[in-house]
Amino acid sequence: MKGTADAYAARKPGIRDWRRGAFVALCIAPAFAFLAAFMYYPIVETFRLSLMRSSGLGGEVFIGIQNYVRLFGDPEFLAGLSHVFSWAFWSVLIQLPLAFAVAFSLTFYMNKATGPLRVVYYLANILPSAITAMLGKFVFGPTNGIIASVASAFGIDWLRSVDFLGNPDIAFWTVFTVATWTYTGFPIVYLMARIEQIPREIREAAELDGATGWNYAVRIVLPAVSYPLRILAVLSVVGSLKLFDLPYLMTSGGPGNATVTLGITLYRQGFVNWQYGKASAIGVVIFVLSLAFTVAQFSWRAKEPE
Repeated sequence: MKGTADAYAARKPGIRDWRRGAFVALCIAPAFAFLAAFMYYPIVETFRLSLMRSSGLGGEVFIGIQNYVRLFGDPEFLAGLSHVFSWAFWSVLIQLPLAFAVAFSLTFYMNKATGPLRVVYYLANILPSAITAMLGKFVFGPTNGIIASVASAFGIDWLRSVDFLGNPDIAFWTVFTVATWTYTGFPIVYLMARIEQIPREIREAAELDGATGWNYAVRIVLPAVSYPLRILAVLSVVGSLKLFDLPYLMTSGGPGNATVTLGITLYRQGFVNWQYGKASAIGVVIFVLSLAFTVAQFSWRAKEPE
């Protein structure tokens, strides 16, 4: 009887296709339910809350786009927006060229130390942010920090008196320096992998034409990794927009608003001031900006040469 039913189904493409479609739907249902519960619903709820006046404890009042209007009149939000764009700009301008220089040096002048150095550079990238922040404060601390201690030992009074984390004029650059040490490891390893894919014949032909050393890096290697560099640039920008942990752990956004970011402002509005509507509006701004750069990333990926 079962064999007859299977034979009938085999003669009916519509039934077979329906069964296949039902099986596929059953397989993807758990994943879709997970995404709907933990990704799609929070996004929709964030957009909804951004249009409300809410403390998170009930009593929501619809106020339209007033939260967004208030944001762009809030000095803390504007400072955070300025800082994340500055962070993104300097990340692309400093961290990526540094990563390319290190990756090329380790690949072009490859020796027995290349493998261990690859691990050393990437190690900082996998450290928890709390440990990275502690190390940064240990180095730049105003009294017991390594720099202050060394300056005191050698009698360098002007360096000992510098408050790297408490001076509004240099606190941003102090945190950015620690971040450069932390976040440059991944671009180095990624670019090394791409540089190593360049055929040996191309390098030999370039050397015959006189392109050696950094001349070879600029004329041959840099064009070959231009697409990975664009992707890393987009990732740096998106990561800068969502930046929270390192500045918060090192300076809590201070002194004043010298190192505040959009993530820190969102945290303060939502979990300190209990203004969930305003915090949700900041989340929407971060989401929209990140989405725009992510779309740009995928559009560049579609144009990647084979």
